[in-house]
Amino acid sequence: MKVKKADEYQSWFIEEGKEALLIDPWFDSSLVEGRGWFLQRKKEKKSFLTEDEISQVKNIVITAPFEDHLHFNTLKKFSSANIWCSSSVRSILLKKKFKNKIFELSSSNSIGNLEVRVYPAGFPYNSTAYCLHILNDKGFAVFHEGHVVNKKVIQNNDIKADIAILTAEEVKFFGLLTLSMNLKNAMIACDLLDAKKLFITGSNPSKNTGFVNYFLKLNKLDNDLIDDKIEIFYEAGSSFSS
Repeated sequence: MKVKKADEYQSWFIEEGKEALLIDPWFDSSLVEGRGWFLQRKKEKKSFLTEDEISQVKNIVITAPFEDHLHFNTLKKFSSANIWCSSSVRSILLKKKFKNKIFELSSSNSIGNLEVRVYPAGFPYNSTAYCLHILNDKGFAVFHEGHVVNKKVIQNNDIKADIAILTAEEVKFFGLLTLSMNLKNAMIACDLLDAKKLFITGSNPSKNTGFVNYFLKLNKLDNDLIDDKIEIFYEAGSSFSS
């Protein structure tokens, strides 16, 4: 299995054999068309995938119904890919007249060459978003949570992973409600998962602009908490192959 941070923010590429899936892809220069008064983000490089990697994409998983996970212009570029998502996201895509084959995620899904197990995301996203446990036939596993880990989900389901894809730059709404974890909590989650490699998602939230930023408290990655026992991948284009 190959895991690659496909852009500078929170798009993920997972390759197994001759097929690949994308998680929450955003491959455009702007997150939102136009000014994006509520939420906007710009980037110079649309993606860090090669043409060969893009050609391998057969399936796309959307974990949440928000603009920074469900990016319509990017999905239009993958018109032949299967899309896997919640019922609410499926309804949105059908209203937008997407012609892709769209499948609702169940608790366990066979997607390409991978098994993808699905669990509710942590609070406050537990009713709207998913976390993923992705395994190949050799038992190599990836755990993906785009917001806040629910430790009980990991413990109650005995989830183990070789790689964790987690937030580690804290974002709080009004300084109280946690929307993204800090590195300390990401490391605690890695310990529960027995994960020795941590890929950071939702990177550099200070690059997000718009009205919503007036209500958010943002913290950078706390490098003082980095533990030599866990290898951290942060930069766009970072990858690991098992």
